[in-house]
Amino acid sequence: MLNWSEKTLAPVLSILLVGTATTLAAVLVSLKESTVESAFASSVVFDTVDGAPAWVNFDPSSPKITSRLSESFGLGRPKTNRDGKWVSTIEKPTNAGDRFAFCGELLQYQLLRTVEELQRGGWWVHWVSGAQITTVSKPMRLSRLQDYPGKTFLGIVAVNRFSDSDLERFKWEHGHLPLPKGTRVTLIHVASSPASGPEKFILRLKKPLFFEMDFVVEPIVTTGTGEPPIGWLPPGVRLAPELAARCETYEFQITMRATFERVTAGNSEAQEYKDWADWLFSRVRDELSD
Repeated sequence: MLNWSEKTLAPVLSILLVGTATTLAAVLVSLKESTVESAFASSVVFDTVDGAPAWVNFDPSSPKITSRLSESFGLGRPKTNRDGKWVSTIEKPTNAGDRFAFCGELLQYQLLRTVEELQRGGWWVHWVSGAQITTVSKPMRLSRLQDYPGKTFLGIVAVNRFSDSDLERFKWEHGHLPLPKGTRVTLIHVASSPASGPEKFILRLKKPLFFEMDFVVEPIVTTGTGEPPIGWLPPGVRLAPELAARCETYEFQITMRATFERVTAGNSEAQEYKDWADWLFSRVRDELSD
């Protein structure tokens, strides 16, 4: 019979602890942080007289881009009812730099709205210029999903000027957004600087210990002065000559980047989130690319 005295037990425990630590270290070394990344171009057609996105008539030959730009028209003109009158809640941008910021922030908000619609799923019927567009969306199934009430995001979206609208507040108060359980949503603005480069508007989805997913909106400067040419429109978009003559097209690159933590790389959830990131990136690109 063994005699488990303190003198005997101490070295045994030491050996076991060292062995466990060594095994854990070997497992951690074998796990690697991974990144999924892609990018696409998107644009906003801006009416320089109205100081807001231009109204783009629906074109059956280019349904995707004309439908998206029609949505930009509504989101880019936030209003509130004051004493029975609808008034704008934002100021008109007056120069190219302000317009780039206006359009970049608008795309940031449109990104969040797109993610919300994709995650919620369902069907929608839109009427654009007398044409009916029916959309059906089926979200990807996740094993650990939490359906967050829309009112949870009122404080989060408040940093974006385009959320300051009676209609948008109503949608958030009565809507919902399903996300992986524990996911945090943040809207970030990074001012231009020599260190950070061009001005950026970022939508971030983060689940601690698992992933950080960024959708980064930054301008594509098309001329030497940074002033977009008047009258140039994205392919597939047609405007009346008098309207086109006062419109500018502001182009942006949207980079989608998801980083997955090394510490949970071997977890079954991690692979599920990678598949979800691929699905979400692909669907967002389909909805918002030119």
